[in-house]
Parts: sequence; structure tokens; C-alpha cells
Amino acid sequence: MLLQQLSLGGPVMLPLLILSIAVVTIGVERFSFWRKIGRASSPRWRRLEEELAVGQIPPASSLDGPVAGLLTRLATAEGEANRQLVLQLTLQKERQRMARGERLLEAAAALGPLLGLLGTVTGLMRTFASLGQQGDTASSASLAAAGIAEVLVATAMGILLALLAIVVLRVNAAYRSSQLALLERVALAFELNQSRRFGPHG
Repeated sequence: MLLQQLSLGGPVMLPLLILSIAVVTIGVERFSFWRKIGRASSPRWRRLEEELAVGQIPPASSLDGPVAGLLTRLATAEGEANRQLVLQLTLQKERQRMARGERLLEAAAALGPLLGLLGTVTGLMRTFASLGQQGDTASSASLAAAGIAEVLVATAMGILLALLAIVVLRVNAAYRSSQLALLERVALAFELNQSRRFGPHG
């Protein structure tokens, strides 16, 4: 039944279907990725920032994810300048990792409605061409109904693809932004920790 409905959209349904599979795959992968990392608003990260601000450094074994990696690298860097370089390199690396798949999502969001529109145009063209060759009123009505169905299926598929891609893209971007902000806050708290423990040149 599903294949029959998809076939109504015409040839343009093939790229739409491929893009839809790609978007769903990215969405599942991103869900698993963020579930593993956790939320930046978790209370444990607020406690970590508070501990760093008062001069305490929790053991790396009690942490996980990008924050643990950042603190480990900051702890081994000597001097404020080196710690700033470590922070910038970490942010760049994590930003690239957290933004994985976003370009394809942007392409799907842009191409979905256009492919749907293309399916609309080609469906109408075939419908009008077929109507011009039919003299029977009943046959013409049947062909017109089939053409309209093709137009609606392609258009709806394109819009749904764009909506799905935009939702996954925006959710991923929101999580990425919050995680990068968390890394910056942790790095600042660590720098304050070092200043309190060793002075401004520690």
C-alpha cells in the first residue's frame, strides 16, 4: 500500500525517498549521540562549575564526555596562553563533531520543497497532456484525478521532508550550542581555579 502511494508521486519520489532515509538516519544517529553525552543543563555540570570556582578539582574519573576531555587537557597545559589554545582547539574539534550531518540536513530542507514542486509541475504536465488526448469525458475525469493525486503526493512528501530535516537540524544546533557554552564555562571556571590556587601566572 505504501509503495503504491509513493508511486503516485512519479519519478521525483525516488530522490525524495533517498533524502528522507538519509534524514531519518541522521536523526537517529544524533539522538543516540546526544543521549550518550547528556544535557548541558544537568545539575552535575553546575556542581562542577561551583567546585572549580571555589578551588576544587574533581577527579577525571568522575566525569565523562567532552567536559572530561577538556579538563584533562587543561590540567596538563602549562600557562594561561596554552590553556587558551587548548580551549580553542577543543571547541573547534567538538563543534565539528557535534555538527555532523547538519549540511545534509540543510540540503534536504532546501531541496525537499523544490523536489515537491518539481513533482507538482511534472504531474500537471502529464495530466494535461493525457487530457488532451482523451475525448471521453469519463476517461478524462479519471486521468485528471490520477494526476491530481500524483501532484498532492509529491508536494506533501517534499514538505514533510523539509519539516523533518528542519526539526532535526534545529534540535541538533540547540544541543550543540548549549554543549559548547558549557565547555567555555568550565574552561573559565578552571582558569579561575588556577588563579586562586597559584596566582595570576599559575
